[in-house]
Amino acid sequence: MNSIITKTCYLIVILGLTSCGSGEFVPTKDICSVEKHYKDDIYQVKINGKTINKHWYLKSDAIEIAKVLANQNKCMH
Repeated sequence: MNSIITKTCYLIVILGLTSCGSGEFVPTKDICSVEKHYKDDIYQVKINGKTINKHWYLKSDAIEIAKVLANQNKCMH
């Protein structure tokens, strides 16, 4: 149950950080990636090698965030 709530909260935050576009669809060339922490089993989401924020996520959450960003045309997944 906590996992569902956590995922929902992350998605709301990501959706809240996005803004409306100009109405024109231009595919992005930016690349989403998910990078594992060097020591722990946690992951960060990156666009073109730059982290989107300072938070670390479980692998499934990080992949879901990358998919949401790709669906919003922020990057290609």
